[in-house]
Amino acid sequence: MRKKVFLFSWLLFLSNILSGQLNFEPEEKIEINKGYVSNTAYKLPYRGDNYKFYGTVSFHIYGRAFVNNKVYNTFTEAQHFCKYNIPEHQIRILKASAKKNGRFKKQDPKYGGNIVVFMTPMLKGKKPVKFYYRTGLLRFLYTFDENGFSKNKKLKIDFDATAKLILNIDDAAKIFGTKIKSVTIKKRFIKNLYKSKHGEELKKRKIRFKKYLSKKMNRKYEKLFLTEFE
Repeated sequence: MRKKVFLFSWLLFLSNILSGQLNFEPEEKIEINKGYVSNTAYKLPYRGDNYKFYGTVSFHIYGRAFVNNKVYNTFTEAQHFCKYNIPEHQIRILKASAKKNGRFKKQDPKYGGNIVVFMTPMLKGKKPVKFYYRTGLLRFLYTFDENGFSKNKKLKIDFDATAKLILNIDDAAKIFGTKIKSVTIKKRFIKNLYKSKHGEELKKRKIRFKKYLSKKMNRKYEKLFLTEFE
């Protein structure tokens, strides 16, 4: 009798597991072939062969390092392109989106999962800057004129490398079924980007640069540029 009760209980347990698996309804209906974008937060890797997060506090403490599935793939592929066509530059990332319980709140830009803020590639003399600023505080002491030179003329924005980085991001985005919605960079730098070696290609792609920025935003995005994806 005990054996029959035990066997019945075991069969009932197995049937509950199987029925639970068969009847499970995911929170989101996945339709990959229709351009599905996951609401799951994917954390960007802290460093790679040719890039690193500059924003250590943003990455480790505030957790501003998350993107959606398409942006994650776009980012990693773009860095792969950079490794071969702008190998002299070590790309620096300042931050991406935050998350709530492993998910994104898409109505909130801070938690949207579709932005990455890069540090603008720079030159010191004719050599690419590798280590940038020793601390984040020093970054705020530098200002740049419309031609990309710092006040002491020691640093210069590398417009060629910046344009190529944006094109690499655009190329990678197309592979994974998304595209750049907009790029935010100092307004007066846009003309220099178009004059660079890769400027004609930037114009041809019709990548949208935000042109109506406040004085504060222009100051902020002379050492950074924000890429937002659709």
